[in-house]
Amino acid sequence: MFDIICTFGGSDKPYSILDFQKLPDNTIELLRYSLVCPDCRKQAYYRKKSVDGKKACFGSRYCTCRETTASSQRQREARNATEVEQIMTETDKIEISFVTASPSSVSSEPTGIRVASDITRTGNNKVYAIKSEQTRVPKVTLEKILHSLIRGTGLATSDTIIPIDGFNYKAKNLFVKFPDAEPLTKKAHRFYWGTLYNSNSDIEWLNPAECKDVGIPLGNLRKTIIDKFNISDAESLEGAAIIFSGRCRWNKDKTKKIISICDSERIFISLVD
Repeated sequence: MFDIICTFGGSDKPYSILDFQKLPDNTIELLRYSLVCPDCRKQAYYRKKSVDGKKACFGSRYCTCRETTASSQRQREARNATEVEQIMTETDKIEISFVTASPSSVSSEPTGIRVASDITRTGNNKVYAIKSEQTRVPKVTLEKILHSLIRGTGLATSDTIIPIDGFNYKAKNLFVKFPDAEPLTKKAHRFYWGTLYNSNSDIEWLNPAECKDVGIPLGNLRKTIIDKFNISDAESLEGAAIIFSGRCRWNKDKTKKIISICDSERIFISLVD
């Protein structure tokens, strides 16, 4: 994506990547939350030139209108989102599989209700017809859940039931986009999701692209997460999509919402290729 629209201040201003990267750093920081695709108006991000030679660019994890020559990663995201959407039309309940890099996110077990063949037995002039029914709930990896959410398949607003640790949640309550995060006063599961603008240089703190008032500390899970997703440096997180089980709270001054990652097994980060 070589051009973008900036909506800062309530009016549209087009930028080419060449012009935008020449702006002062403090101006880029001010404008970065107001970037949208010129065609579909979906939220976009700016990624600065990296130390390993990658050029500065615009991008969007939400935009699908410029995918005539989609990368292999974007094709994978589209397939995953389509698969989840299809599953949602066939069942009202989905289980999350927390296995990372699974070749298939859907369990090999059948979905829906399976009715076995009638078994007829005779004895003492009596006939018995026995039917067995067994319900199977499809399992979907967190990666495919994330791709479904960022591509707007409707999962984020659906009533699909998702069981977590013995409790049933509606998808629209379980999956919370970063701008909608609110501190929790009760013990309830939440999976927070969105895209990242950047992290600090030591990859100890993640900054969402969608809002300014949310921060994500990695804490003692930092090394595990970096190793798990092969994060080479802070720049590799720019534009990444992420979902994780977390807890939201206020900072001391109640000026910023802090979302802590609860579990290194219940997280997925989709880096930009």
